[in-house]
Amino acid sequence: MNDADPGLFGPRSVTWQMHGDPMMWIAGIRALYLQALHPRAVRGVTQNSDFRRDAWGRLLRTASFVGTITYGTTAAAEQAGARVRKIHRTLEATDPATGETYGIDEPELLLWVHCAEVDSYLQVQRRSGFPLTDA
Repeated sequence: MNDADPGLFGPRSVTWQMHGDPMMWIAGIRALYLQALHPRAVRGVTQNSDFRRDAWGRLLRTASFVGTITYGTTAAAEQAGARVRKIHRTLEATDPATGETYGIDEPELLLWVHCAEVDSYLQVQRRSGFPLTDA
């Protein structure tokens, strides 16, 4: 972030405040568990990710992405998003029961992943006493 470009959210946003709280690590783990409840999402991860070999590295790369989106300049956030979309556009997963192959960038799947993150962030922060209003 710089003074001329506070990024997508800016230092006064609830997004900045929430992501600066250590409870967000707990919220992120909750989001991963919730995302894994979707069979297509978990297949996409197990069939395309190195998390079994390098779970810590995978977590840190995800945290770095979230940090760039949250605190980076607008250009840095947009570049990070474009990089992830480009990678996901090339990846597929296969349902072992049906043999169906699908792109892991399906809109419904991306919506599930995003909503699991947002719900986890809000639920954990509220339960931990972080001051949030219904707005």
